[in-house]
Amino acid sequence: MATERVVSVDARRVRRVHAVLVLLSFSAGAADAFAFLALGGIFTANMTGNLVLIGMFSRPEFAQTLVTALIAIVSFVGVLYAAFRLTVPTGALPVTQRHTLRRLVLPSLVLQTLVVAIWAALRGDVGMVERCIVISLSAAALALQTVAAKKLSDIEGVTTTYVTGTLTTTMHDLAVRSAHGQGLRVLSVVALPVGAVSATAALLLAAELCPVVAWLPAVAAAILLLSTSRP
Repeated sequence: MATERVVSVDARRVRRVHAVLVLLSFSAGAADAFAFLALGGIFTANMTGNLVLIGMFSRPEFAQTLVTALIAIVSFVGVLYAAFRLTVPTGALPVTQRHTLRRLVLPSLVLQTLVVAIWAALRGDVGMVERCIVISLSAAALALQTVAAKKLSDIEGVTTTYVTGTLTTTMHDLAVRSAHGQGLRVLSVVALPVGAVSATAALLLAAELCPVVAWLPAVAAAILLLSTSRP
């Protein structure tokens, strides 16, 4: 009976973590759509897209795209490195779910809240300096989410800020007739465009509230699931 109870608790914990990963994918899709539509046509989660944009020198207003894309990349990469360093296991002690929540997901929420506050204060009247600040904060928040997803996931190939690797692993496992983790991968992939739809609709209906509607509820729900899930 005790063993069954432990297995049941562990299964619930895994399901909660999987739900968190899907929510973070939704959040990344919403953040990228918001950045692309409202912050000058760049991304704050999809750095592959930004690298491609940097090379599109014939694009109108390329100088602005170059600057903002570089800011997003530098912010994302810098925070990514810092987050991985911050969560390196010490000795025999692993990085726990609680550490991931406290050191990665909560700071990500703080940064996204700053984005919301700045966007609301500007009321859509975003100059170049303000745009760069918002992009930097959003990219940093998404970098923290990326590391959090890597630390939390027990399924290979699940990412929350880009899906090329997820799609590759999904197709590989389909080819070799493996079903392990396929459900989570599919949900993670689907959540990304659903988040983008949410942000796009929010921009059309209530532009000033877009960041609040689009991704803060998803990250808040992820934090709630993590904080109530005992490792």
